[in-house]
Amino acid sequence: MNTAAAAPKVSPILAEHLGEVGSFLHENLNRRFTPERWVQSITHRWAAEVPNYGMQLRDGERLVGVFLAIYSDQVIAGRTERFCNPHSWCVLESHRRHGIGLVLQIVRQAGYHYTMFTPNPKVTEVFRGLKFKDLGNQQRVYPNLPSWRTLQPGCFAVPAPAQISARLRGTALAEYQAHRSIPWLRFAAFGDAQHTCLAIYKPVRLKRLPVAWVMHLSDPAFFVSHGGLLRQHLLGQGFAAMRIETRWLPQAGAGLSLRLQRQQPKLFMSKTLGEAQIRDVYSELMSLDV
Repeated sequence: MNTAAAAPKVSPILAEHLGEVGSFLHENLNRRFTPERWVQSITHRWAAEVPNYGMQLRDGERLVGVFLAIYSDQVIAGRTERFCNPHSWCVLESHRRHGIGLVLQIVRQAGYHYTMFTPNPKVTEVFRGLKFKDLGNQQRVYPNLPSWRTLQPGCFAVPAPAQISARLRGTALAEYQAHRSIPWLRFAAFGDAQHTCLAIYKPVRLKRLPVAWVMHLSDPAFFVSHGGLLRQHLLGQGFAAMRIETRWLPQAGAGLSLRLQRQQPKLFMSKTLGEAQIRDVYSELMSLDV
């Protein structure tokens, strides 16, 4: 008689599994995030259809591994695109050899663009082997200085929720509404009588200086011409400089800046989108304070 134990099985993480998954990640991956915070990070309603919350590995009834996924619908160049953002791959040491099954079940889902923004070095190599591409790692750091733009009639930069909501329209307003409840994110709307741009940022330190990590601009081309409005606003908020991904900027403009290289790899897989169209919104960079 064959008494060999059955192999662990991969299955989707559904709503009824979320409490157990949150506790598993708190105990085995990062105790800085409570079980509740882990659950909150993947349950934002950012997509019309959410097929799962990632994949889980079970040995019988015992949970031994998870790989989370955030799904979102994003408007890119006027089209609604479907994204899957897998993150937080955690498998118990005793079951590591079965962990790749979690990855394959997620990335074999058809109809999605895929992003990974916080992989560790080993995970990075796994996903490169699955034909994920590296996003450019160049960043720019702009000193925050007073700007002549603020003297022009109709120009503004506002941080208050009511002011931001009143100024934004369309996709930018939807992006603001999707992220405004996340407590570690900060927001500003800047522009003139014809146009408004949303900025989402987070306070960080660079060489011991307070810096605004600008994680999203709803219109990077507008930043090139009117970025001084945002930079003066950030100066007034106590930030010496702002940091942003170079790949979003249509040209090197927007004034004097320093070049940096991001050390954290970022990966994506898409048949139709270029790296300039891959944004940090609707991802674990937003939903977790990493």
